[in-house]
Amino acid sequence: MPTQHDGGAHPGTAPTPTAQVASDGTPHPGIAPPPPRAVEQDFARRGPIRRFVRAHPWVMDLVVVFFFLLPAVFSSSVVGYGWPQVVLTLLTAAGLMWRRKYPIILLGLLLVLGLVGMALLRSIGDVDLGIAFTLYAVVTVRGTRAGWLSLAGATAVYTLGLVLWADPAVLGVVDMAPMGRTQFLVSNIASLLVIWLIAVAIGLNVRNRREQIQRLVDQANQFRLERDQRELLAAASERARIAREMHDVVAHSLSVMIALADGAQASLAKTPDRSATALTELSRTGRSALTDMRRILGVLRAEPTEAEAALSPQPGAPALEDLIDRFRAAGLEVAYSHTGPPLPEDTGLQLTAYRVVQEGLTNVLRHAPGASGIGVAVTRRVGRVTGDPGTVTITVRNDPPTRPADARAGSGQGLVGMRQRAAVYDGTVEAGPDGGGWTMTARLNVPDDAQEGS
Repeated sequence: MPTQHDGGAHPGTAPTPTAQVASDGTPHPGIAPPPPRAVEQDFARRGPIRRFVRAHPWVMDLVVVFFFLLPAVFSSSVVGYGWPQVVLTLLTAAGLMWRRKYPIILLGLLLVLGLVGMALLRSIGDVDLGIAFTLYAVVTVRGTRAGWLSLAGATAVYTLGLVLWADPAVLGVVDMAPMGRTQFLVSNIASLLVIWLIAVAIGLNVRNRREQIQRLVDQANQFRLERDQRELLAAASERARIAREMHDVVAHSLSVMIALADGAQASLAKTPDRSATALTELSRTGRSALTDMRRILGVLRAEPTEAEAALSPQPGAPALEDLIDRFRAAGLEVAYSHTGPPLPEDTGLQLTAYRVVQEGLTNVLRHAPGASGIGVAVTRRVGRVTGDPGTVTITVRNDPPTRPADARAGSGQGLVGMRQRAAVYDGTVEAGPDGGGWTMTARLNVPDDAQEGS
């Protein structure tokens, strides 16, 4: 019997199933899926105003300019600084429209305007409120470190300007009690620090909240990606399972059917009774294969009804004996033996044993025509003292063929499938020449929760 060449993946390993969603929505294997997008549905559930502001961010810039101009117009009308203050206010308002894109540059320009205002008006004027809005933008856009450095720089610049040009005499314009220069400087610097610290604190709070939301979005995206990968793994596992089952049903059943048809044709003239028996077995094998195919393509995706389950082959010991009888009808002289307790009532393990015997006898039918000494041995060993559920060993052996075998080499997929099945039960499958013949041995470890057969 020729050696099968294993052209598949190494046993015990599985390729990482990846997929790409095509235009029709169908995942295609081979290309990793792109990470899921951010959770935009959350924004869709927000109010109409927040959705509008998110879609048109310049509206918020206009709101900031409005809240800057409102106190500036009031103070100008009360104090009456004249056109220099109006020009400085308008320039500051125009600059605030760019606070989100260029916060650091805008902060520098506003500090220059503030120094010009102090030199002309002998007071801090209204530019300081624009600097507060800009410090907020610096923190939210550029980060915490840039915000604190900008606050320190703005405080230093304004302190220098107040020391150079501030004049307590301007208090008389608004009918305030006069005060000393030192007290005037301290009060102005303190008021600036309070306003700017509030702006920076609000900016820090907003930035931390945005970072927290982004972390939650990233985490949700990661969960979605892992969920998609699990679905792809499940789909790939199901495709591999269907491929193994189809190989078992189509290749094995067709091999038996071909052997039965050849036997019926050869004995048609001499022994018509044997031909009739072979044709009857051929029909039964074909119906059984058709039932298996329906079960694989349908029952794997839906729970079978009782009637459908009755038509499906049961992979236990009776089904194993029926399988061997089918190969005997195809012309193989198979000797079957079972040693030890019955197979456990683990459906998956029984199905694996069924498929291993089916694979081994099909290979004999294909590659060792006329072979004698064909034996199937199933051995169950259990730990009587330790309570270990033990192992199941399945051996399929045959003597050398007496007729030329099929010259076409096997694809090796059958042996690969058997190894993958055995790996589910921490088992192995070995196949190779044995004294001119061929032996395939599968060793399966019985799960601890498997129930004993009756």
